Amino acid sequence: MAQVALEQLSNGIRFIGQPVHATLFPYPIAATVHAARISIAYQANARAATASTGAKLPWGTYIAGYLVMTWGGTVLTHHLLSLPPPMLYATTPYIIYLTTHLLLTLLTSLVPSILSPSFLALLDTVLFPLDALVRTGAVTGTTAQFTSAAAPLQSSIITYLIIGALASAGGGLTASTLSTWSPTWSFSTPPVLRAPTLTALAWASMDIWGGALVAAVHATLTGKVAFHGVQGLVQQFGGGVVGTPWMSEVEAKASAAGVLAVCFGLRAYRTHWAGKTQVAPATKGAKTKKQ
Repeated sequence: MAQVALEQLSNGIRFIGQPVHATLFPYPIAATVHAARISIAYQANARAATASTGAKLPWGTYIAGYLVMTWGGTVLTHHLLSLPPPMLYATTPYIIYLTTHLLLTLLTSLVPSILSPSFLALLDTVLFPLDALVRTGAVTGTTAQFTSAAAPLQSSIITYLIIGALASAGGGLTASTLSTWSPTWSFSTPPVLRAPTLTALAWASMDIWGGALVAAVHATLTGKVAFHGVQGLVQQFGGGVVGTPWMSEVEAKASAAGVLAVCFGLRAYRTHWAGKTQVAPATKGAKTKKQ
């Protein structure tokens, strides 16, 4: 069973690396899915932020706010690694993200129900495996840049965890802290830090620690120097030789994506469906009593 799951996830990793269409849109599926998922989330937040006034975001705010949400993690991680972010020298990010966002803006204007809570819940439930694959690609793609970073960063577990967390959640954290989906941006406490309990904090921060977890699992399975100590601990329970890759690059990404998919699946169930099974018996009882 585990081997079958690994093969399917590996196929998924290869699939999202292919272009959407060789001629019409020759850009990776992963980046396009990421652009689409962020666009839907951004539009839903913008609708909620302006619901009381009925106002629409100015186009400048609408585009810039979306780009902050999509590229925030990339800019932060590349800055920490002293590397130029791709959008500083390449046109590809602009083509992928602006095209996708504008097309989805047109679509949601024609079919507003796409941004309804019920449909968003359905997307989260159906697409959580794909979300995990795309998020894993973003994290491992960023940690792959360590070969161009300073030596101390390459041998530090802390660096992997921080970069993994920021690659996964940096854009969302930046956008929510600045409220980029509102007409007037403002600096405030990140919503994740407002969680009232430790349990709520753990669920709310899943995108953050999930990215760190992906970076750790992938680095351990591919034998990165910083994680030789972790390999030594795992080896006691049947791991491979310390200091060597235990899986191929694709298999390591697939394994990390599998771990993250479990987390995302649990979050989708807890957020959208966990309490609904208790409603029917209560309603039925109330009707019986009334009769």
